[in-house]
Amino acid sequence: RLVALLLFVQQSTTTPTIMKVTPLFHSPHRLLVGDAPLVGVLDLPSSASNHERPPIRLFFPATTVSPKPRRVKQARYFVNNRVSYVLQGFAHIALARHTTKLYKFVVRPLMWMVSLFFPVRFLKIPDTALVTTKKDDSPVRYAPLNNNSNKSKSQSLIMFSHGLTGTGEENALFCTALAKRGYVVACIHHRDGSSSRVPMPDGTCKFYEHLPNGDDYSPNHRLEQVSFRAKEFLYATKWLLGEEQGGDDYDHPILQQIRPKLDTKKVIASGFSYGSTTCSLAATAQPNRFQCAVFLDGWFHVDYSSKGYLYNFPPEAFGEDWPNGANNGNERSHVIENKEGLTIPSIFINSAQFEGYEKLYAATTTLANNINSHNKHDSTIPESKLHVIPNTKHQNFCDVGFWLPKVLLRRLGKLLALGDADVLEASENILDLTLKFLKQF
Repeated sequence: RLVALLLFVQQSTTTPTIMKVTPLFHSPHRLLVGDAPLVGVLDLPSSASNHERPPIRLFFPATTVSPKPRRVKQARYFVNNRVSYVLQGFAHIALARHTTKLYKFVVRPLMWMVSLFFPVRFLKIPDTALVTTKKDDSPVRYAPLNNNSNKSKSQSLIMFSHGLTGTGEENALFCTALAKRGYVVACIHHRDGSSSRVPMPDGTCKFYEHLPNGDDYSPNHRLEQVSFRAKEFLYATKWLLGEEQGGDDYDHPILQQIRPKLDTKKVIASGFSYGSTTCSLAATAQPNRFQCAVFLDGWFHVDYSSKGYLYNFPPEAFGEDWPNGANNGNERSHVIENKEGLTIPSIFINSAQFEGYEKLYAATTTLANNINSHNKHDSTIPESKLHVIPNTKHQNFCDVGFWLPKVLLRRLGKLLALGDADVLEASENILDLTLKFLKQF
């Protein structure tokens, strides 16, 4: 008995107890699978010498500059890890206008204190390398991959437009995942007043512009705003392709490595929510510029029926005129002359939440059908399709679900407009649908 007891004690003290540890956050590693060793992230702020170019966050396939490089710094979700800057912008929308004393003396200091402990401050984007704006101080170089089905040496550029109140930083994982698979992705930070807060070329910042309510509401605001965004989208595309000449404070050497590899006829338009509206207008204006489009939970219908405004958005993408009362009586926008509407092959990936908005979903379906109708006689053009991700809401198409611990997401999911779908699985479905569509080109 004594021997048996000793053996039992020895076994119990030498055999480790295996405990299953549940991660605090959703890990994005499963999304970031691809042939690129790293994804370089280059943040290009507004240029004082080129006011037309908006801020751009560029994601590209990369590798280290030497076998034994200095320490590579990973990119954060927000440019310069400016968590307080972003929170103050959202507070201006939700709590108090930035011009009020309440904002200056209460809200702004409070947001700064919250930012010190906000979880996303301590998170980094896996498999990334941050490229500074110092032109001779890059830890990585561009490593082009062949992502085209025709096996050509040219690379595809994806232009991405953020949603209403966004900052161009909420879709960093989607952009990183695409760059990991060989695409060059440029995410634009718009300066039209649709962003919660955006740095301007003169060193100031611009906050979100609240729309007038009641009798002061005019459809001109959104129509002119998306037109401005589309112009920024098109200019940024031309600038990245090297078609715009002139000085720019941030014309980085990495861009000189990337530009010669880009195919000017294989640009892909993409956007989330209001960004889908933006790039659909840009692609309607210049259909020969873009090869295809990827729309994530697009905003394609405006319903302000209480004031008599009910129209597809943007009207030009549908081949329609501006609504009565807009544009000072002119029938169409001055931005484009194309009356056929959007014609390039597109994929529409929607949330279950947006599927539930009858008029919005009908408009999205109409847009997809219009494209197919236009291209029906050309069998070489892929079909445009509409997909719905089950049990998702609007913010499942952003990185929000990866910013906070799982326990907070369970409590705040409805407040954050996150659906019941698993955050990682929903993101995987969105990415898989996007990649399958892009492989057709």
